[in-house]
Amino acid sequence: MSDDKENAYFPPDLSDRERASFEIGIKLGALYHILCGMPISSNSNVIDSIEKGIEASISCQPYVKSVKLNINREQIQGDKSSEFEYDEITGRYIEAKVVLEFKSVEITARVEWIEKLKYPLMFIEKILNKV
Repeated sequence: MSDDKENAYFPPDLSDRERASFEIGIKLGALYHILCGMPISSNSNVIDSIEKGIEASISCQPYVKSVKLNINREQIQGDKSSEFEYDEITGRYIEAKVVLEFKSVEITARVEWIEKLKYPLMFIEKILNKV
């Protein structure tokens, strides 16, 4: 657990809710940008390994309670039937949920492709004050 030494780098009037929102943005941005451009095939073992590895990696970051990543298997084109038959992960393939707890604030946030926007949107789904 943190001993609050990092707080010296943040404004003293920053609320826990604001800080939690900042922290969740860091986690979603890291998750998204680690994945985009990563080679992938439609092989379930490959997809499962990537999902589990990224979940484990993001959960190492401060304040993270849980991470769930789903890569949209239906979108993936490459089946590795030849040396050059693979795909790359894009924002269209990513659906993730991250839960973070900073002091008394718990935030659930997501990244997912929103077809209406034609965009991989990162958004806060829920904020709970636990006090």
